[in-house]
Amino acid sequence: MIRNTDCVVADKLYQKGGFHRLVGHLRTNLAFTAVAIASVLLSGAVLFGYLSTAPTASTLRLGFFPNVTHAQAIYGVATGAYERALHQGLGIDFSVQPQAFNAGPAAIQALLSNHVDVVFVGPSPTLNGLSVAPDVLRVIAGVSSGGALFVAQPSLSLTTDADFSGRKFATPQWGNTQDIALKHYLLVRGHRTLDEGGDVDVINAANPEILTLFKLGQIDGAWVPEPWGTRLIQEANAKVILDERDLWPGRQFVTTQLVTTKRYLERHPDVITSFLRMYVNLTLQLRRATASDLRIVNDEIYNLTTSRLKEETITAAFGNFNVTYDPIAASLETYLAWSQELGFLSRDVQPGSLYDLSLLNQVLKEKGLPPVSER
Repeated sequence: MIRNTDCVVADKLYQKGGFHRLVGHLRTNLAFTAVAIASVLLSGAVLFGYLSTAPTASTLRLGFFPNVTHAQAIYGVATGAYERALHQGLGIDFSVQPQAFNAGPAAIQALLSNHVDVVFVGPSPTLNGLSVAPDVLRVIAGVSSGGALFVAQPSLSLTTDADFSGRKFATPQWGNTQDIALKHYLLVRGHRTLDEGGDVDVINAANPEILTLFKLGQIDGAWVPEPWGTRLIQEANAKVILDERDLWPGRQFVTTQLVTTKRYLERHPDVITSFLRMYVNLTLQLRRATASDLRIVNDEIYNLTTSRLKEETITAAFGNFNVTYDPIAASLETYLAWSQELGFLSRDVQPGSLYDLSLLNQVLKEKGLPPVSER
């Protein structure tokens, strides 16, 4: 279970430095970059130096969301699997200090400001971090693929491009992965959002609020991650307009990835390697998740949020995404292109050396599994 002090730290970082709150109404790449850098500095972040909160040599500070698409994090924390693997691999007592986040920008800022060592986070926050701190972040593994649905009111017809005009949709956060996906989907269909002079209103609200707004009929639809897509279907009779997997080659795209910093990776390869050995094992296990596995994940989500998913909800949600250690790097480049086309990121932002899958591939080789690619 997450300790209250850890959540307070994460909450303070979110309040002080969440990129989306500071740049929600900015529409130039230079302004976005300047404000994002300012938010990092004002929150006490030092991109190239560690703060006084640096961990002991025997602690891994692990950030994640209490969400089913972060299942390997939740399961590993709940069962103590990562601590046991680190103890076994390093030969010393080793603790995992979990930190729960509600937003990707807060998780990335915590990583940049050295409040966590490794985070489970989506592609859009990772790219935002890359834009303000080039050559600092490193993607070391994938986490999940899929798990995003575009749903609408049951009586609404969205069969033609013209049907989208004048509609009001919701996403969980300005500039997050689902927000980028929806706005690009609308752009391809010939629509821009109201704040861009267009004819479609896209609002941002926390996932529980989206469910409430949908039930009240105050939004026409939403592009949301699991389990919220499933909850909208089961609890509000939403109909699926699009499973985002259908937009991607092989129905595979990165939803969540495992990210650390270049400095931590260089200084603690033994920690990362031991962690990844168990991480790969849990990924393979959760690909064939049993009812018992799902109960462990659900119980830990309850411990973190005081909200428990129905058994049918978590089972259905797990069917809408894949757990994976492959970061599906090509899809992140597509997200980057979408973000640049929409004006969220500068054309100068490039993945560069963002990926370092050497330790993951070393672990995969040990287990007789094929390597994954950085392209």
